[in-house]
Amino acid sequence: MKTGTTTRWTNPRTANTTSSWIRGAQRLAAVALLSITTLSFADTRVPDCAPGTLSDYQKLGAAGCMIGDKKFSNFHYQQGTSGLPSDAISVTPGTTPETNDPGILFEGKWASTQQESFVSYTVEATPNGKPITGASLEMQFGQITGNGKAQVVARLCPAGGLDASSKPQKLQLQVVLSPDKSKKSMDQGQFKDPQQQVRVTTPVDVSTGRGGTAELDGFMTVFR
Repeated sequence: MKTGTTTRWTNPRTANTTSSWIRGAQRLAAVALLSITTLSFADTRVPDCAPGTLSDYQKLGAAGCMIGDKKFSNFHYQQGTSGLPSDAISVTPGTTPETNDPGILFEGKWASTQQESFVSYTVEATPNGKPITGASLEMQFGQITGNGKAQVVARLCPAGGLDASSKPQKLQLQVVLSPDKSKKSMDQGQFKDPQQQVRVTTPVDVSTGRGGTAELDGFMTVFR
């Protein structure tokens, strides 16, 4: 997990100049540093999430694990074209020190041209926990040259609890590093109504463009 206290943007002056962005992940306190406990959830004992690989999290299945008062489960990974294998992506769970909101950090070496790669999972509030009102998405580290571009999208869709006349609420967040004005390091949003359970899908798109390079090292989603 990368640390630091600064956010740095370097705008390219020429096509050969590197544009980079570094975001301190100190706001996410790793659950691994906390005492290991278990919480009662739907009459079952659900263990706390621990640092591991995406492959480890896929093996949890529907049983999942806890980050704060939220259960994370049913992890799925689509490797896509030239994507990283799931055991090459590290996962660090944690909570924000200020608000104790649960979050999850994915880190890997996404480079060259990688498309149609995505991670999806379910986040569910405990019966006595706070419902999910919104989320934020941050790119932890990205670097491009020339026409390279790195982009992560988080799509949050409520699961269940809708009657036939209700219009499903959806939330889409996007962070991007590119040589034009579309660059954005953090995005956040909220649902119209609080949700008990959401399905999260995060496509990762890294492209070199024409004569450029692109690299993405991590992204973090925090739920509130």
